[in-house]
Amino acid sequence: MSKKGSIGSGLAWSFGERITAQLVTTVVGIVLARLLDPTHYGEITIVNVLITLCNVFVTSGMGSALVQKKEISERDYDTAFLISLLIAAVMYGLLFWAAPAIAAFYRMPVLKSVIRVMGLRLPLASINTIQQAKVQREMSFKRFFVATLFGTVLSGIVGILLAWRGFGVWALVAQYLTNTTVDTIVLFFVEKWFPRLRFSGKNAKAIFSFGWKVLATELVYTVEEDIRSLVVGKVFGSADLAFYDQGQKYPALLVNNLNAAINKVMLPAYSRSQEDLTQLKAMLRRSISLGVFLLAPLLVGFGAVSETFIRLILTDKWLPCMPFLQIFCVIYLTRPLETACHQALLAIGRSDVVLKIMVAINTVALAAVLIATFLFHSVLLVAVGALISTVVSLCGFLYYTGKLLGYRGREQLADLFPALGCSLLMGAVVLAVGRLPLNGAALLAVQVATGGALYGLLAKLFRLEAFFYLLGMLKKGTGKN
Repeated sequence: MSKKGSIGSGLAWSFGERITAQLVTTVVGIVLARLLDPTHYGEITIVNVLITLCNVFVTSGMGSALVQKKEISERDYDTAFLISLLIAAVMYGLLFWAAPAIAAFYRMPVLKSVIRVMGLRLPLASINTIQQAKVQREMSFKRFFVATLFGTVLSGIVGILLAWRGFGVWALVAQYLTNTTVDTIVLFFVEKWFPRLRFSGKNAKAIFSFGWKVLATELVYTVEEDIRSLVVGKVFGSADLAFYDQGQKYPALLVNNLNAAINKVMLPAYSRSQEDLTQLKAMLRRSISLGVFLLAPLLVGFGAVSETFIRLILTDKWLPCMPFLQIFCVIYLTRPLETACHQALLAIGRSDVVLKIMVAINTVALAAVLIATFLFHSVLLVAVGALISTVVSLCGFLYYTGKLLGYRGREQLADLFPALGCSLLMGAVVLAVGRLPLNGAALLAVQVATGGALYGLLAKLFRLEAFFYLLGMLKKGTGKN
């Protein structure tokens, strides 16, 4: 395995890439939310769910298998690419054929054309997933930073211009397609990898031996995540789906970008230590403590300022999404633990255990969404069902990391609750500040400033280990003693 780049520099560039993407995506999303109607978001959400489900077959197994593999050759990359491309062609063909039926099912005629155009992301993904796997193995995340920056900025400009010109849902289609296309093109130049038509049955077998379990796991996870959107879109309509999805979107932006940064770096890092369980456990604990330290205050704080944020930034037309936003802030608090445990289990080759957990989650999630929809007819209870399945997921991952890596409950609590406790105290204060008689912009500024200052003070007062670790890294990076 190539050892280009250290874990520290990898994390720095990966965090930089995700933070940049998050900032640009957030700004673009806010502008588009003000320019477009909720129904446009409901339409694109349905299509994105379908594309995401197909994309699992194209990307998940191949990329993870290449990163986890101890020894790798150029023929491995070429073989994985050809397999992904073939799957992408099949998936796009199925989507193209089924588009009229899907549009009729949801009673949204525009979906026919949108699905057929958005489906073009699939063949691009067959290339991009191999590029990203190569970046991860070499830990050359500076290159990925460049690709993401170009793709995110350019696609955001395209989306905003088209929305401003009145193109509706097609503004969102153009944004997504542009992002994937530019990202792939830039990586061709910075990563210097070009696919070749070389296939090896032996190499394919080795990749599939690990990759199929990852693919199955990701498929189950994706179905569990997205089945709610498909059901809500059908039963409750595009507007309710838009409020549900918008409530999930912003907590997801905070967490998924950070988790993506951690995933890209930690899976290859974990894999290097797969035969040293003591070192692997230490790296796992570090990932969890840092993830919770960074994300808990963001999510708790975001939930506390949600009403002010929606009124000021998104406008009052999006106020119905507030309860969903608050519920998803709670849900995404668990992601740092789940992500780190997931990657550690994959690193030791236990994708079978991960699959077992995901099947259990999917069962609970399906039951919850059916009860919430058809028994209680409540979109809000659909979100509550997502929270229940998240608790099941967390318990499963913590149980198996405890069993297989010796990561016991006492250690888990020590890594989780100090930062979470400080965040909850901070959130209560921020919520109280929200009652001050100030206008929207001033109130949001005071709430954010109060929350940031208070969390930093509490972290120092209670001597949170992650706080001093990050402070030490910052001082080292700036050359201070």
